[in-house]
Amino acid sequence: MQSGDRGGQARKTDISLLDKFGVFSMALASIYLIYKSIFPIIFNLTGDFDKFDFIANLIILAIGIGVLYGAIVFARRTVLYAQSIDHAFEDIYPKIEPVLREVVSIQVDLEMMSGRLDTINTSIEHLKKQMQPGDGGGGTGADTGVAAGTSVTAFLHLVMLVNITLGVFIFLLQYPRWYVPYVLTMLYLVWWLAVTTEYDLWKVPGSWTWVFVPILIVPTISIVTDILAGSYLLLAWMAIGLMVYTSAYYLWGRYLVRGILPYDLHRRLKPGHTKLHSLYRHRESREPQESQEPQKSGNGR
Repeated sequence: MQSGDRGGQARKTDISLLDKFGVFSMALASIYLIYKSIFPIIFNLTGDFDKFDFIANLIILAIGIGVLYGAIVFARRTVLYAQSIDHAFEDIYPKIEPVLREVVSIQVDLEMMSGRLDTINTSIEHLKKQMQPGDGGGGTGADTGVAAGTSVTAFLHLVMLVNITLGVFIFLLQYPRWYVPYVLTMLYLVWWLAVTTEYDLWKVPGSWTWVFVPILIVPTISIVTDILAGSYLLLAWMAIGLMVYTSAYYLWGRYLVRGILPYDLHRRLKPGHTKLHSLYRHRESREPQESQEPQKSGNGR
């Protein structure tokens, strides 16, 4: 049955268009040469014999037959070559198919691991910036001082940025002009820069999606809301939107870098991990009790 299938595939094997054109040209040229030489040879043999004309036409006839034979041989060898390649592939493919499947599965696993490694690298870089060792020995006190200094600096930056934002909104309330949509967009971008710098999310592709959303949406919504509801309602909605946007982006970056969410939501999102952790702690608490029971029984004896 397998040989029959291969024979059917071999019969379906076809040569390329360029090879077909070459074979057709060779066959056409050979037929023309044979046609131009066969009748003069017959006339020389049946009628007046011209030695020079007979030899010339005989040479042309031989060339035509040779060209025709070459075309036939070329076509046969081309077909046989294509068939041999097909048969060789049919013999080799079952042997390399498991390897190809394994390569595909490994590629998928590598892509998943690449995404996880990017997240881990981002977390490590953020921790390196927050936990720099001191010049004089790098003790616990130095690390605590650096972490405290970093948190205080971040808090001061946050307070300063909040004051600037409030000042900008007060200015826009007093002087609402044509530049309001663009100033609001700039505020969104400033807060995005602050959070991105805080968690060092420059190399995370998802962080750039967060910056494109306000660039595309805020100007349009600002113009439409200003026309329909007025500038005061526009600024109120934009202030609420800025708080929601900044909070969501901050929580996303914090979860991406530190794996922490408010109210321990990161643990609730991973119930399997919590159960394993509690089971491990339960076993640890039981092991000292089990080790103390044989000692008590030995002392009693």
